[in-house]
Amino acid sequence: MRKALGAALLLLAGLAPAAPGSWTASAPAVRVAGPDRDYLSRPLTPPPLAAGATPTQVSWRYRLPIGPAPRAWLCQGRHCLALDQPRGRAPVPADWRGDRPLRFRFRLAEGARQPLRVRDLRLTLAYQARAGMDRSDK
Repeated sequence: MRKALGAALLLLAGLAPAAPGSWTASAPAVRVAGPDRDYLSRPLTPPPLAAGATPTQVSWRYRLPIGPAPRAWLCQGRHCLALDQPRGRAPVPADWRGDRPLRFRFRLAEGARQPLRVRDLRLTLAYQARAGMDRSDK
């Protein structure tokens, strides 16, 4: 009887709906100095809890000095999301995974020559954990 009950509980756990979650990370400032060159933040690494999760939405923010804004992206490998504003929220690209690092990428605006420093880089990645994932170590 006990074995049957344990098996039933395991079966039900596998049918449980996926649980939502998120992780947040910050990166040091990035100096964007030369034209026609990309500048990357340090990797923003997800926690082990995000392994196997499906990302659903990303929120970001960064601070810029007064002047022409650089072009900006948030990238996971070669899959990038263009950031039109220093603060925002968007659905994630289909190729992103919840357990892989992300980086901010910046490039001086067309015709800009003045170096700038992008500060207070921060992102939050919302995800849907696959059914049966253990969230107890959160």
